[in-house]
Amino acid sequence: MGRKALRTLVVSGALVAGVGLVGVSTASAMIPDPGYSSGRGGTTYSTDRSVFKSVTVDGLRVRTGPGPQSTVLGLVYEGQPVQVITSSRDWTGQRWDKVMLQRDSAGGLPSGYIGWITEEYLY
Repeated sequence: MGRKALRTLVVSGALVAGVGLVGVSTASAMIPDPGYSSGRGGTTYSTDRSVFKSVTVDGLRVRTGPGPQSTVLGLVYEGQPVQVITSSRDWTGQRWDKVMLQRDSAGGLPSGYIGWITEEYLY
């Protein structure tokens, strides 16, 4: 084996070992909670579907997906009850809930409608 081939083999081995160690330390630092899954838009957390919340503001937008870039489907108003199906964080870290409306909304959405709203305005 020539010197050039030997040097290539040694450098390749060192590179693989270095990347492997970095990968191990990064992976071990990121242990997800149960119910965690990661998607392109962010992180999604499952719930037990027995979580019910109420809207705290008037005119809260219901969207097609988690994040302000998603299309607005309608509005919900203060006191509107919703059932939380799942939660997700968008790329900015803002938490969003996928919810099912428990009654017709004054904003034009029927009972049973499913959409995403920011968790910031729910209690």
